[in-house]
Amino acid sequence: MAPPIRAALRPVFDRCYRLDVDGLDHVPRSGPVILAANHRSFFDTPALMVVAPRPVVFLGKAEYMDDWKTRYLFPALGMVPIRRDAARASMAALETAAQLLADGLAIGIYPEGTRSRDGLLHRGQSGVAHLALASGAMVVPVGLIGTDAVQPIGRSVPRLRGHVAVRFAPPLRADDYRAGTSRRRRSHLTADIMAAIASMTDQPVSPSFASDDPPLFRGGSEAVYRVVRREATGASWKHAAQAAVAEACGRYDDARVGEVRRLRCAVSPDGEVRFSTDLAISVRFRGGVQMGTAERAAAMREDHMPMGAASSEGDR
Repeated sequence: MAPPIRAALRPVFDRCYRLDVDGLDHVPRSGPVILAANHRSFFDTPALMVVAPRPVVFLGKAEYMDDWKTRYLFPALGMVPIRRDAARASMAALETAAQLLADGLAIGIYPEGTRSRDGLLHRGQSGVAHLALASGAMVVPVGLIGTDAVQPIGRSVPRLRGHVAVRFAPPLRADDYRAGTSRRRRSHLTADIMAAIASMTDQPVSPSFASDDPPLFRGGSEAVYRVVRREATGASWKHAAQAAVAEACGRYDDARVGEVRRLRCAVSPDGEVRFSTDLAISVRFRGGVQMGTAERAAAMREDHMPMGAASSEGDR
């Protein structure tokens, strides 16, 4: 949610609802983080966005963009639309979330995959754990209470009164889940996320999933990718593109060419014509130690470095 929108809505929430917020100090004020919350109402998203100590981005159904009531509101609140009925929707969601985390943002995800229609806290899907382990982002479990009374399922607008509790648990760090197979790591992290959520809510726990439909975020063996840009120059645009691809393949062990972002042509003072190509390339996310702000900025500068420029470690 954009800061002006959050600032405008917080007084409205304070006036209309009895807010009980606990554990804000558990949310890091900068760097990539996943807020993993129980999902019992449509009101969960605005409630979490407003009370969180930093802007939070949610990935949601692109169908909201087809409804006039939410077409402009949701993007203003910070939602990124994902069309769930499209091919590879789950991977698109994972890759989009991974890119947001690479930019140092906070994203919100509901591990249950959909709203609970029976009031129970359902079994968590492994997509949150898969994303955390692939990106190295920490996970802050969140417990929401009272949102289902403010806006029950089937009610189009929220009530302007009620008690809402938002509780943040200590963060779970991906680096603490490196033992065993990838499936076991995802399972352990998912179990710890859901146990932390259960300890902060009043919901009975169910061993079943909330829905038989596939969730937006799914765990699995798929790799998660982020997008970087590589620029190169050659005697033609074809040669420039080939040089950019070759340079990316030499720098990254798993790169996939996405799209051409920019083509340029310039004549040097000596009359030589040079062609430049700017490519967007997907590279595999590598889980690992969290980067600090300075390290992340350096990595982003390196990802956008034109071919032939030297990094802080020298030419590669």
